Amino acid sequence: MEGTSGNDRFYVMALEDINPGTLYCWYDAADGKLDSQYSVGTSANDFAVAGAEPTGRINTERMIASWNAEEYGVQNDNSTYDDMWGVIQNEVDDGWFVPSKSEWSAFGSAFGITRSNYSSKYGLSYFYWSSSQYNTRSAYYAGFIGGYIDSSTVNSNYSVRLATTF
Repeated sequence: MEGTSGNDRFYVMALEDINPGTLYCWYDAADGKLDSQYSVGTSANDFAVAGAEPTGRINTERMIASWNAEEYGVQNDNSTYDDMWGVIQNEVDDGWFVPSKSEWSAFGSAFGITRSNYSSKYGLSYFYWSSSQYNTRSAYYAGFIGGYIDSSTVNSNYSVRLATTF
């Protein structure tokens, strides 16, 4: 609302994927090269705390800067699938970000997304990248076909859906 101030309190998931039907690598050339200081353990909750920037926003901004600088290797190294960080930059400039693994989990829980309704009720694909890094060669993804959060190498190809806060 105009004239108000305060911390963002509401998360919003985009109604569509980035280029529906198109799959992306997380950052193909970064396989085995990612900085381990950004790794999130399997049991760690990387959800933003009250009053803090959403973790997905921080992760997204950091990875776009790293991708633009080719910090972990060349851009779009996969001949079939582009890296998501180059494709989403206009949306990120408008306040959108790739949800963290915990933010994806919160969306699933809040909306009651299950293995039986993710596609028919919500129009979601099987798998979505998160912005959370698992280790030096993998990142987390939301697997709605099985109802879980897991990790995969950054050269795998999944859908991308963004979130924002207000």
